[in-house]
Amino acid sequence: MQSHQRFSLRSIGRRLTATFWLPLAVGMLLTIGLGYLPLDAQTPGIPETVSRCIPQQTRQPIVRSELIGSSRLQGKDYYLLATYTENSQAPTNLIIAVTNGRCEEVFFNPMGDRVPFASVVPQSVAQQLTLARFRREIQRLGKDRFQQQVNQGAASTQNPTWFAEEVWALRQLGVAIPANVQIQQ
Repeated sequence: MQSHQRFSLRSIGRRLTATFWLPLAVGMLLTIGLGYLPLDAQTPGIPETVSRCIPQQTRQPIVRSELIGSSRLQGKDYYLLATYTENSQAPTNLIIAVTNGRCEEVFFNPMGDRVPFASVVPQSVAQQLTLARFRREIQRLGKDRFQQQVNQGAASTQNPTWFAEEVWALRQLGVAIPANVQIQQ
């Protein structure tokens, strides 16, 4: 009778192993494997057409992208994305244009140079994308803290020069432009 109990305990042990460890192992593999999915599988909210144009071969691999805003002009959709690399908390701006289901990288600034969006897209698109960028910052920081950062940014430079689309967007949001700011057209 005792050997029958052992057999039963072993079979129960095998069943537990099969029902517990196998799903656990599969779950771990799936979780670990998610880090190696293609970038477009990791970018919720970004249309698939746009995801296909996110650069894959960059000096530092892009590990995450966020859709900041979009604008449409004459049948062309423009998307502003914030891209993040492995070693940086600061995002890099990426603008992708989509026409008839085809995407094109219009602007990618991994070095973080100050470049007006209007140098690569029409002025009205540059304004709308900049407006979306500032709205996002206001959501993140709050309007008062955002205004403080605007003021500090202007005060930290002797003759601060801001792009026309930046000044336009700030005015749309009711953010005061410091008196010493010069506007680059």
